[in-house]
Amino acid sequence: MLTIFTALSLINIIFSDTVNYNLQLIDQVQIENASNNYGVSDVWGYTDETGLEYAIIGYEFGTHIYKVTDFETILISDIIGPSSGDYYYHRDYKTLGDYLYIVNEMYGGDIGMQVIDLSPLPENLPIQLTTYNQMAQSHNLWIDVDSELAFIEHQNGDNIHIADLSNPAFPEYAGTFGNQGLNCHDIYTRNNIAYVSEGWSYQFAIYDISNLNNINQLAIIPSEGYAHNAWLNDSGTHLITTEETEEKTIKIWDITNLNNIELVGEYLGENELAHNVHVLNDLLYISHYTTGLKIVDIFNPERPIEVAAFDTYPLNNEDGYYGCWGAYPFTNNNYIYASDMQNGLYVFNYQEVYAGYINGILYNDNSPIANASIKSLLNNKMYYTDQNGYFDFGHASGLHDFLINDSDIIEINIIPRQESSQNYFINNNLLGDINEDNNIDVLDVVLTVNIVFNNNYNFLSDLNQDEQVNIQDIVLLVNLILN
Repeated sequence: MLTIFTALSLINIIFSDTVNYNLQLIDQVQIENASNNYGVSDVWGYTDETGLEYAIIGYEFGTHIYKVTDFETILISDIIGPSSGDYYYHRDYKTLGDYLYIVNEMYGGDIGMQVIDLSPLPENLPIQLTTYNQMAQSHNLWIDVDSELAFIEHQNGDNIHIADLSNPAFPEYAGTFGNQGLNCHDIYTRNNIAYVSEGWSYQFAIYDISNLNNINQLAIIPSEGYAHNAWLNDSGTHLITTEETEEKTIKIWDITNLNNIELVGEYLGENELAHNVHVLNDLLYISHYTTGLKIVDIFNPERPIEVAAFDTYPLNNEDGYYGCWGAYPFTNNNYIYASDMQNGLYVFNYQEVYAGYINGILYNDNSPIANASIKSLLNNKMYYTDQNGYFDFGHASGLHDFLINDSDIIEINIIPRQESSQNYFINNNLLGDINEDNNIDVLDVVLTVNIVFNNNYNFLSDLNQDEQVNIQDIVLLVNLILN
């Protein structure tokens, strides 16, 4: 077994232009923007009692709700909301059962958190019930399904406003973070713990919220950039954070010991500016601005591997606040919704692809190939061998072709969420073909026996690749001939 090294130890990965792969585009709906070419904002989803799926997306004047099928994406409802005073038209969405909750940063009629009853679907249209107005402008909200509480980022007043949704049609005030959570931008909760992204405070803070009258801070994770959003992996052992700052990575933190939180993994796409991240089945769904939608497998948190991508903003991969704002993966039919600020709503089909990890030595004849380039023909990602011909990288699973030094192609089978060791060689040399006549026969057995007796080594005789030639290789060679 070969030693596994971290991605930074041996292999350099060089980004290329964004390539669309492992995501099937089902539909794109262009949505008219304001004169500054902004208006489209976040996206969420809903599944009705019959199993029909709906995409919920912000636009200049409010909220569009689309029915999404395999054949078409149909606008069925338009909910008007405030639309003045915000260049980017921020809106945010969450659902609790059959109820949709909408917040925004704007001014105009109907300020507060709009409450929409979605239960009339599919036969009838959604109904706006009320607007909870004990808070006004808000950038984000989070709903804890277990406690039926809404945690609302509050721009003017308390930093995080809490509403009781036990009667989901009519929210009631339930508490506040008071002076805690200063500069809050986003909130995520699980099991009575809140993970607050505290924006210009340059920190992600973790709070015990089991008693809303006595909220206690448990830990702080400093950030170099703007603390934008955070989400837990499936098991709750790692927190994934974004900083919405140029050249600041998406970070994966081991939080199993809150007294010793460790950074264990990082990822960043081609434009070097990520927006939001959600997590499902230990896959990160990243709205990555001008590079579009990225999906990254964190099954091994220390080795995050990109497994799918689609460029929703093909104009360029430059930094700047354009392109993909939000991504929603929580449908029941493997669909993903993505909102692009300039290009509207995207609907994708994603049959989950996971990462695998492969290492070994790349040979030309019997000689390791030092500093060789290994280019994936799936996504154009580049990897390299070290001075000893050793490679070690993660990649989307499946049987894929790789281009070696821009000349030779090898085929590598990447096994989902497994680590494999396998040596590869070019120029069509076959293990067991000792005399290189393109046949494996009894003459090769004789040559291997001589190599063993003379205590020599020949790469083609080393069938089990343990770097020595012995009786085990002779047995393997005979079985290979017999079979």
